[in-house]
Amino acid sequence: MVDLTEFDSLADKQIKAGGVKMSFASVLAIITFVSTVVAGLYGGFVMYQKIEEVAGLDLGEYQQQMDVMDAKVQQSVEYTRDIKNGLRDDLLRVEQQTDRIETMVRKSEDKVRTMIDAADLRFESQRERLRSNQDAEMKDLESKLMGKLQRALDNPLSD
Repeated sequence: MVDLTEFDSLADKQIKAGGVKMSFASVLAIITFVSTVVAGLYGGFVMYQKIEEVAGLDLGEYQQQMDVMDAKVQQSVEYTRDIKNGLRDDLLRVEQQTDRIETMVRKSEDKVRTMIDAADLRFESQRERLRSNQDAEMKDLESKLMGKLQRALDNPLSD
């Protein structure tokens, strides 16, 4: 087991280094101060290296790469514009063709209607002609039958 009285007496003990007497707490404080200064110097050195690295960059090369990227972006914009114009032209052509086809369909529809109406008129006139011919034939046949019937009634013994 550890004797705690030894730790309590440690704070009161004096260490002599280079002719200077210091307590244990003072030694710890000096060690902490020195390590903080060394860590700060190391951090400053690392930061200095990073700054030197950034300062040593070839900005001309980056500018050149940015110019190449800018040219590519411009080409993409022009290509996109060409595609848009091409699509617009295609849509206009399709609309024109659709309009042309609609006009052709309307003309064909009108032509077919005219043909149907003309055929209806012809059929109607032919039907009327046939009906009038049929009526005339029926009247003729009726008059013949009536004539024969009358002759048969007038002279029952004749053939």
